[in-house]
Amino acid sequence: MNFHAFSGLLNGLAATISGIIVFAKHPSDPKHQAYGVYALAAAIWGYGYWAWQISSTHDLALFYVRLLMMGAIFLPGVYLWHVLTLLESTRKKRPLLWLATGLSVFFFLMNLTPYFVADVQPAGGFHFWPQPGPVFHFFLPWFVFCACYGTWSLVQGARSKSGGERYRFYLLAFGSIVAYSGGIGTFPLWYGINIPPYGAILLTVYTSVVAYTLLRYRFLDLGTALERGVTGGLLVLLVAFPAYPALLLAQQWYFGSMNLGYSLVELFVLLLLVFGASSLRTQATTLITKALFKERYDQYKTVLNFSKSLVSILELKDLTSTIVQSICPTLGIQWGTLCLRKTGGQEYQPVSSYGMPLSDFSGLQLGQMSSLEDYWRKGATSFVITEIRESLTDSESRPFLTNLTTIGARVCLPLVNKNRVLGFCIFGPTENNGGGYTSQELELLATLSQEASVALDNALLYEELKRSQSLVRRTDRLRSLETMAAGLAHEIRNPLTSIKAFVDLAPERKDDEQFLVRFSKVVKEDVFRIERLTREILDYARPMEPFLREEDLNEIIESCLYTLRVRPSHELIVIETDLVSDLPTIFADRQQLKQVILNFLFNAVEAMLPEGGVLTVRTRDLSSPGKSHWVQFEIQDVGSGIASEDIEHIFDPFFTTKHLSEEHEGTGLGLAIAHQIIQEHHGQIEVHSVKERGTTFFVNLPQSQSPPPSPSLTTEATAQTPES
Repeated sequence: MNFHAFSGLLNGLAATISGIIVFAKHPSDPKHQAYGVYALAAAIWGYGYWAWQISSTHDLALFYVRLLMMGAIFLPGVYLWHVLTLLESTRKKRPLLWLATGLSVFFFLMNLTPYFVADVQPAGGFHFWPQPGPVFHFFLPWFVFCACYGTWSLVQGARSKSGGERYRFYLLAFGSIVAYSGGIGTFPLWYGINIPPYGAILLTVYTSVVAYTLLRYRFLDLGTALERGVTGGLLVLLVAFPAYPALLLAQQWYFGSMNLGYSLVELFVLLLLVFGASSLRTQATTLITKALFKERYDQYKTVLNFSKSLVSILELKDLTSTIVQSICPTLGIQWGTLCLRKTGGQEYQPVSSYGMPLSDFSGLQLGQMSSLEDYWRKGATSFVITEIRESLTDSESRPFLTNLTTIGARVCLPLVNKNRVLGFCIFGPTENNGGGYTSQELELLATLSQEASVALDNALLYEELKRSQSLVRRTDRLRSLETMAAGLAHEIRNPLTSIKAFVDLAPERKDDEQFLVRFSKVVKEDVFRIERLTREILDYARPMEPFLREEDLNEIIESCLYTLRVRPSHELIVIETDLVSDLPTIFADRQQLKQVILNFLFNAVEAMLPEGGVLTVRTRDLSSPGKSHWVQFEIQDVGSGIASEDIEHIFDPFFTTKHLSEEHEGTGLGLAIAHQIIQEHHGQIEVHSVKERGTTFFVNLPQSQSPPPSPSLTTEATAQTPES
């Protein structure tokens, strides 16, 4: 097998591998279809080229030349299709694609006759080189046109893109230039121009560049299957490509000739070694480590399992318990406890334990230990109690270390992250080695302490975040109450006036039965009105932990609208409602959901002041058989709207567009809290807004007929701006 035969075989293999992987991933996608057909044409050309170069008779060579030309004939047309699908321009260029199809079919039919390939004759050192027929002279300009036009289209597409997408198309254009420069280099010899066709192997460049682009940028939406396939293809290019010619030369040198069957066996064994080398190396390393270095293998598995167990835990109580209950059984430690710094103080307290009740550690004096903390911050590698006592001789740390020795502690393991001491673990004797710790066990503890420190720091930050969110939510609730205070005073003043009038007139008209009946009814209604308003305000102001239960969304909205109507500005706002009857119940915390709805309502009213406008509130059932189980409410205003550059930030904490108005100045917390509450209800928020035309909020909540999804599956709220 000579170089030219090898180049054809390599082209065929590269096109086959990449074509199968790409097409098999998404057979219905036009981009995958076009590339798959392009790879098929390239593979036919490559395998035909290889078979032609190793042919030993005139008739066999002529047959394989016409076979390879079948692939070459369809390459220009399918290359255009492939490029235009990447550029999403197939509709605009449909006439060109129909022309390419017609010409491809015509040239294919001519290829079955001597009018395309007249014969094969010796030329340029080749025993059988094709001679062009009259139709071939028309095919060659078509081939050159398609190569140039497709490459030019990729360059133009790159210029119209930006960022990584521009680089993507430039990379494809570069690969196209290299590949077709090499491919066109095979044609001069057809016309007696003695230029060796060494460039034919460059066709592999384009298929490799496309494969790299797909792998690096997921250009055609491929996943792990493509990654593994292209990685294998790159291994073939990097390992098999330089190794296989060396094997062929060795065969020629040793046997004096090259045998086709033996060469194929060599290629198969080489590919098997290339694809299997990585997995074989990994498996061999694992087996050797388990057999000869079992302790190190167990140490590695311990760290790996410990990391996996901590990575998903954010609740502080669960994490501290997991740390000691994972370390102690793994290393055979009899007992252990974990101590954390008290909130807002310098002292430590035991928070979890293993092997002994937590109350047994309450007698430890865990006061201020600044010298010991400094010792740990400096990166101390000694955790054994006796070694720490020798290193620290100050009076401050001595009582604590003496207490540890008294209860039988052997190791004090600090939990330090970013030069901050978060806490420490105290471990008793082990069940082996006379209760002592080996150097490998201490190294493992040092590694585990780093993993535990990072996880513990994250959990502490999460606890702080929850406290901050609770404070922010409370602050927003109080701000809303302040907003409602004016409406409350206005609403109570009117019924109090009628009650006061009744009290003043009752003694004078105590014998007027009609007056007493009529005025008693009015007073009773006003008292009920004040009671209802007071109850709503108290319910809203009461701090509560989230508690999801079945609620009627329409009833909650009506309650919020009643609160809105008592505001003095209500006379400028027209409220329209479209609440669907028989609406399915939802899982919700009533007071938190009222906080969200009131926030939307107050924002809508403020957006329409001082001119006023129409406020529309709707509910609808979004459920469908076998699919979604959602209830939606919609709040729409015709106010000032939200600018397109602001809409993606409206749910960010402390982002507000009201800072220019003293009357309606905002803190930027209301929508952030609303977004968080809806997420905790496993719901979704979407907002549409057009400047000076109004804003609409859509909120989807799960029905109570189906259990709420887990928090990990909660869909993020989205913010969109219509083009209109």
